[in-house]
Amino acid sequence: MVVMFPQIYLNFRRKSGEGVSLVMTGAWIIGDLFNIAGAMMQGLVMSTIVVASYFLLVDATLFSQTIYYRTVYSAHTRVKAISGDDSDTGDAGDGVLPPANDTTALISHSDDGDVDAQSSPVPSQSSSHLTNALAFALSLASLGCLAAVVISLIMPQSSGDDDGPHNTPSPPSDSLPLTQIIAQAMGTASAIIYIMSYVPQAIQNYQRKSCEGLSMWLFLLSMLGNTTYALAILVVSLNPHYLAPYVPWLLGALVPCVIQIVILYQFQVYRH
Repeated sequence: MVVMFPQIYLNFRRKSGEGVSLVMTGAWIIGDLFNIAGAMMQGLVMSTIVVASYFLLVDATLFSQTIYYRTVYSAHTRVKAISGDDSDTGDAGDGVLPPANDTTALISHSDDGDVDAQSSPVPSQSSSHLTNALAFALSLASLGCLAAVVISLIMPQSSGDDDGPHNTPSPPSDSLPLTQIIAQAMGTASAIIYIMSYVPQAIQNYQRKSCEGLSMWLFLLSMLGNTTYALAILVVSLNPHYLAPYVPWLLGALVPCVIQIVILYQFQVYRH
């Protein structure tokens, strides 16, 4: 339940969100939405829905905090730094401002233009990164939906009800209703998005050759949470009929641990 808190605190302490991949956090939010919708339609245990809703809130907090520090706070800091430089320049010498005239005004406007020209590409670059991140996250969600639909159509449709040891094959009319097929598709899409969400963070770490601004506890606690989440499902029963609806959620919890191990290895490689 506290998996995101170390990263949120680290961002707040550093007043920066450069270490966190926006694609990863955006994909988490999309995956949470599919997770909640699929769990509700599938009729899973209430604890699954409550935990998914909680993580949606926390993921949204981390995502908005990262955007704030990358755009609003960063722009405010630049403006404050430029104002400070102008103030220092004006106070240079004996502390008396030069008399205002046409030449001074022209030079002042020219200098301001140069400052604006130099600083203007930075916000546009941040906006470009944000747009690319959102576009990639939406593309990932679309790919997950498409893969989920295909997988759900080819998966064997078996009912989760167990009437006893003498089960007989269900007639064609007793196949899964449309709502359960859609729920399975959403669960599968959620699993695919969760699995792929950590890849952009690993790529970003590799490109920067650094994990600065990233909390190791985010991935350690995430691995612990994913493992216990899967165990909470498995300890109830290992009956295939019981586990069948939970397969997407189990995959979405266990498979990302592999990529999380890679990111933890990057912490060791790039710590110097």
